[in-house]
Amino acid sequence: MKLLKYILPLYLIALGCEDLNFPDPNSPSTASATVQSLVTGAEAGMRGSLSNYLIGVSSVGREAYHFEPADPRYTGELIHGPLDPGGFVVYSSWNSRYRVIKNCQLLLEKSDDKGVEGFAKTIEAYQLLLALNMQNNNGVKIAPYNGLDSDPASKSAAFTEIARLLDDASSALDAAGASFGFKLSSGFSGFDTPATFKKFNRALAGRVAVYMGQWDKALTALGQSFMDANGDMDLGVYHVFGSGQGDASNGMYENPNASYVRTMAHMSYKTDAEAGDPRYTSKIVERADTTVYDGLQSNLAVSVWGGAYDPVAIVRNEELVLLKAEANIGKGGDGLTEINAVRSAHGLADAASGGLDQLLHEKRYSLFMEGHRWVDMRRYGKTGSLPNDRSSRGDQVFDSFPIPEAETKGK
Repeated sequence: MKLLKYILPLYLIALGCEDLNFPDPNSPSTASATVQSLVTGAEAGMRGSLSNYLIGVSSVGREAYHFEPADPRYTGELIHGPLDPGGFVVYSSWNSRYRVIKNCQLLLEKSDDKGVEGFAKTIEAYQLLLALNMQNNNGVKIAPYNGLDSDPASKSAAFTEIARLLDDASSALDAAGASFGFKLSSGFSGFDTPATFKKFNRALAGRVAVYMGQWDKALTALGQSFMDANGDMDLGVYHVFGSGQGDASNGMYENPNASYVRTMAHMSYKTDAEAGDPRYTSKIVERADTTVYDGLQSNLAVSVWGGAYDPVAIVRNEELVLLKAEANIGKGGDGLTEINAVRSAHGLADAASGGLDQLLHEKRYSLFMEGHRWVDMRRYGKTGSLPNDRSSRGDQVFDSFPIPEAETKGK
């Protein structure tokens, strides 16, 4: 990975503007960057290529299709292959994740404050997790991030590093005092002190432990998070957007009633839904016209987001309750208590039984387009059951994105 001489251009979100005291705020040097500007830059950078990430994992996971007439790769490369290690689809999200990781490394060099450490290591772990979600069996690069001199770590080693970072961050947050010495955006509202940010950290740790099959560790972490089976299912931490100068809009939003909508849910999302499930009706607009593109079709416009500046979830309570169900299933239980808590929150009758298939159904409809479906099906060896609408053309469901060519050049 080519480490940048300069941190990524910082979006001037209002919470940090007074601290951006750079000679040139459009290209600040690492020497002149403040802790606040690096925190602000990390938050802003997490949104970089976020839409490409969500479109990528939802396309290969057959959660949705992206019908983009200007770029056939979304229904060609992602659905049919091969995935091009030198192409935009592969490298865009990777590059964005590692730019944020660079910001986090700079934060750790800039300050020995425990609050800074807790924030930086948590965000670094989260960005590594997103990269690993995509690259999967191909692994990712972990510290010390020596560019082309370092090889990707294995999937197992990467998970171990992510878990270590989260645990180190948790310990740092315990020693960070009552408040941070920097401000976070409204996406962290309610999670903007060391104690409450730790609940976010433990939520991510619970997700990672479930991915690693460490069920007891997952239950412990979830118990230290903000998980509440009787609470608001939308409580959580979010990417936020705005219309101000230097800010950004939600790249996933499209008006579902526009003359042409690019991101369309897979038709199986309708056929597999329970009658009257509000998780379906609130996230889909059934259009009168069916879009037919490149041998694929759908009339289900995605309506998860209601406007161009709606937030995008990083982690929500609803996921955490279902992760607890998953951990209990992993330990030999049925997860039914947590499954039915989620169903009750949506006005649905209790499920008759729990277990893995019921859990995957609940996660599919509760967490639609939040980046989980492909990862979940892959973890349980179920990608073969995902739809393959153009099998006659040789389409396939990939399990891993390749390492970008620029990361392996000359090797």
